[in-house]
Amino acid sequence: MKASHLSFEAKTNLGGFYTPKRISDKLYETLEKFAQPSAIDTLLEPNCGYGALLENDYIKGVKKVVGADIDEAALAVAGDRFDRVSFNRINALKNGSRSAYGIDDNDRLLIVANPPYNDLTSQAKNGVKKIVCEIDGDIQTRDLGLSSLLAFGKLRPDFLALLHPLSYLIKKANFNALKPFMKNYKLKAAIVFSSQAFCGVSKLSGFPALIAIYERSESGTSYEDIYAWRFETIEGESFSLDRFNYIGEYIDKYPSARAKTDQDGYLFYTMRDINALKRSRTFIKERIANAVFVSQDKLDYYCYVDIFKDYANRLPYYMGNLDIPIDRDRFENTRESFRALSVAKHNDIFAGKISGAIDLQTARANIALYFDELFGKERV
Repeated sequence: MKASHLSFEAKTNLGGFYTPKRISDKLYETLEKFAQPSAIDTLLEPNCGYGALLENDYIKGVKKVVGADIDEAALAVAGDRFDRVSFNRINALKNGSRSAYGIDDNDRLLIVANPPYNDLTSQAKNGVKKIVCEIDGDIQTRDLGLSSLLAFGKLRPDFLALLHPLSYLIKKANFNALKPFMKNYKLKAAIVFSSQAFCGVSKLSGFPALIAIYERSESGTSYEDIYAWRFETIEGESFSLDRFNYIGEYIDKYPSARAKTDQDGYLFYTMRDINALKRSRTFIKERIANAVFVSQDKLDYYCYVDIFKDYANRLPYYMGNLDIPIDRDRFENTRESFRALSVAKHNDIFAGKISGAIDLQTARANIALYFDELFGKERV
């Protein structure tokens, strides 16, 4: 069911992209391995929309079901569709408490949700993104989804079954923003799928999303846990972050004041992850806000990123939010090839200042072999 009553801008800012049944069913199938419905007093869906995540036999075994949303029109539709669910118009990010939802403090609580994802710092759809609801100061972040997880944690649920971007876990800045949540919840299961599965999402802007099951635990989840986690995909593949080294270990990915003042170095466009690299430029001439200064000793690494972009479409969707992987030892044996191809690709920028020390045909062969060995089974 699509959010037909919402404009494009409202869908973007309220997260009005609805969950297909196959994803909902997989969520409950995974949840049941850790929490049987008979053990749950209350199931809460705080971002219920039309109720896509309430369409499962699992909820029949739960004593009480509560749905909530800030979108009054969506709640009206949901109210007509479900008989035994109590619906309330509530902003989940403001003054959150169990009592606000009519949930007893002693209830064994399960939260099931597909919260809104609205990263205000992302370049995607940045012309329409804005804060559209009040948010408590202690949970306010740059992303409504991150804020939502922090808000859920304040309700002290025993279990959470959530749909959220994989980047919330694998990107350190996001994980650090979630520390108040992660210190109290243990990740129990994580299944990756493409966001293109959501109704109404552009087929050109997919990212890896996650079915994530969390259980309340004093041991919590550390970033080291995530780094070593073997993520499964809905298609039956698997991967882990510790399989690679990453370019962020060797270069600056984000701007510094030097990029605005240094007159001798080259400039490179800000890089976030593989998906962002596919959309953005690499070497640039303009001293703009997104310019990164390229020091001479790191130039070959930036040439590596420049050429990596040409190969990035060979990678599966689930690697899209990873930093650019690199095999340092193999790179050291191939760096001249990366430099030669990048110089040829950006002759207007290098303008004869640098020449490739290897012929282009040999460079291409060396680089093709490098990526074959780097990507391994992740090749598509």
